[in-house]
Amino acid sequence: TEAFFENPTGHMDTIKCGPWNFGGSTLLLGDAAHAIVPFFGQGANCGFEDLTELDRCFTEMGVNASNSTPGAGNHSDLEALFTELVKRRKNNCDAIADMAVENFTEMRDKVSDPRFLMGKAVEKVLEKSFPGEYRSRYSLVTFSNAPYTVAQAVGNASDQILATLTQNIEKPEQVD
Repeated sequence: TEAFFENPTGHMDTIKCGPWNFGGSTLLLGDAAHAIVPFFGQGANCGFEDLTELDRCFTEMGVNASNSTPGAGNHSDLEALFTELVKRRKNNCDAIADMAVENFTEMRDKVSDPRFLMGKAVEKVLEKSFPGEYRSRYSLVTFSNAPYTVAQAVGNASDQILATLTQNIEKPEQVD
């Protein structure tokens, strides 16, 4: 008890900044550009996705990093590349940040709500009954390569569908 009260309580933050680059000389990636609360477990994955997309940008734009070294006087290629990377990644990084906060709220406030639990149970029935056709937001985020913006949109639509499907049932198996 003494140790607990002698140490300050930490806090968790979300970072949404932009741009992630300063010209062609500096680029923020991962948590430096978009730190998220850990309630979806996607922080490191999101950073790895940044790196994967950065590699794609280098390949697609034909930029040779060794010829565009900051300080060598020619980093306009890197500036264009960094700008393109941010354009490709920012919306997805903001989406997972928002979903992580929503997941925290869900875990904190909704897991004892019978209607919420019914919706989750019906969601499992739908995933089992329609494999490859219906996927939950959690499944899309955790077990697929779907962009986070797609998972977020699917989750929002799914929430509305589940609310309708669970209105007049008492057991998940009753879903039509």
